[in-house]
Amino acid sequence: MDAPVAGLVPDAHAGAHLLATPRSRGAARTPVDALARAWFVGAAWTTPPGGGGAARPMAGARFRGVVPDGVVAPGELRLAEGARVVGPFALTPPQTQALGLAGGGAEAFALHVDHPDARLAPVARTGAWADTSTGTSTGTSTGSVTDDRDGLVRAFPAGLPQGLELRVLGWAVAAARRVGGAVVADGRTVLTPDPASGVDLTLYSAHVLGPDDALGVLRTTVPGAGVVVVRPGADGLAEYVLSGETPYDGAVRLEARRVARVPLALDGLDWREHGPHAYRLTWVPTEPDELAVERPSGLHVIARSRARVLLARLAAMLQGRLAGTLVDDGGFVVRDLDLDERLSPAAAPSARFWV
Repeated sequence: MDAPVAGLVPDAHAGAHLLATPRSRGAARTPVDALARAWFVGAAWTTPPGGGGAARPMAGARFRGVVPDGVVAPGELRLAEGARVVGPFALTPPQTQALGLAGGGAEAFALHVDHPDARLAPVARTGAWADTSTGTSTGTSTGSVTDDRDGLVRAFPAGLPQGLELRVLGWAVAAARRVGGAVVADGRTVLTPDPASGVDLTLYSAHVLGPDDALGVLRTTVPGAGVVVVRPGADGLAEYVLSGETPYDGAVRLEARRVARVPLALDGLDWREHGPHAYRLTWVPTEPDELAVERPSGLHVIARSRARVLLARLAAMLQGRLAGTLVDDGGFVVRDLDLDERLSPAAAPSARFWV
């Protein structure tokens, strides 16, 4: 464990899982309590930050007793019965750098689960949709490949957390990916998910788009797209899957269906801003197994960056036609500014890839 990572939070929280978020535009746009409400029903501050107590003093003899500007007393955020978040705790520039975060300020939150279940050895998992009604991702893999896209198997070689602890960790990783942050598992192993690794988007709308019209939208960016299957729904509305191959970057799928539950993240919105008709855009890379690894190849990352832009364009077209609200594959609402960032990525697709 590196020295800068060892002192991220006060000793009372040593050994806890940590969520570190940058004090950037993205983090300010999506505060930690809003991120929590996308996964946990009724998540709320029981003690808001700044609501009493002393702020954490700066470390070192030179700064003894000095509290940095902008630092507030930590609060406590209830996630669920037996699970809570404590923070924020300001991080120093060396600590921020040790976590692999972008330049600028950052802060850490300690994640506590009162009675965690016994940890079990990881097992291979096969693909399934993320349960965006709760924000929980089941992961996707093929064959017997163990899904470790988030690095949890690496972080817990002796046995994976289970139950509520695993759910809290899953949320922390998804939140870190959303805001460009990091997770410190058990207070020692750093996980820095790539914000650009989230590609898939789902539009929840009150309006129906038939398969022929949807195919016309898909063919604006994937000319060779076609119908995979059309199934009549119980209410007479068709459910369908469309798919098309790109020249170099794999396939794009559009799946439309009526859902019984919408994602938890939509609960705070006006009912007119979404609906039960889900239009899910999915990228299928040429090597699907690379979706299940923490560090995919450089070729995969380059293809993913192009697919991310392509799916954002399709999502914008669908939303322009059907209104509704977009949700990403982490279970969080995608606002207009978030979509604009996907449509106009940085020149380099990512600094985190391996050839």
